[in-house]
Amino acid sequence: MNILKKSQLVLLLALLVLFIGCVKSLNTDGLTLKIDANELNNSASKKFPIEKSFLVANVEINKPNIYIKENDKISASLDLNINAIFLPSTQGSITISGKPFYDKKESAIFLKNVEVQKLDFSNKDVAKVINTTLLSSLKPLIDEIFKTIPIYKIPKDSFQGNFVKDIKVENKELLVTFGL
Repeated sequence: MNILKKSQLVLLLALLVLFIGCVKSLNTDGLTLKIDANELNNSASKKFPIEKSFLVANVEINKPNIYIKENDKISASLDLNINAIFLPSTQGSITISGKPFYDKKESAIFLKNVEVQKLDFSNKDVAKVINTTLLSSLKPLIDEIFKTIPIYKIPKDSFQGNFVKDIKVENKELLVTFGL
C-alpha cells in the first residue's frame, strides 16, 4: 500500500470518527448526518436579537429555541418585546414552524412556509387589543427572518457544502445527506 492510499485511509477513518456521533447512515444514497436541536440552537442564536421598526411599533425578537416536533417541520419559540404607540411595553412569545430547505449558494439551511402556531403576551389586556392585528403584521416579518437567517450554516470553504444531496426531517431528526 503506497503512502497516498494510506493517507487517504487515515483521513477517511478520521472523518468517520469525527462524525460517528452524528452519522445516521452510509449507503448508496450517500452519507446521512443527523443535526440535533442543540446544534441548530447554537447556530441560530448567533443572529439574534433582531429589531424591526414599524410605523406604530418596534418589535425585538430574541432567544430562539429550535426543536423538531413534527415529521416534516422544524419549530421554534422566540421571545418578543413590543413597544407600540398608545400601549404599554409588553413582552411575549411566538411559536412558529416551517419546512427546512438547503440553499447551496449560501451553504445554509433555512425555513420556508413559516406558520405562526401560537402568540402569547404577558400583559393579557394588551393581548386582547393587538393579538389578531399584530399576528397579521408579524407573519411576513417572521417568514422573512427565517428565509434570510439560517437555522444552520455549513462552512462555505468546507467540502461538505458542495455535496449536500438531500435534507429532510424524519423521526424528530434533521437529516442531511451528502453525496454526488
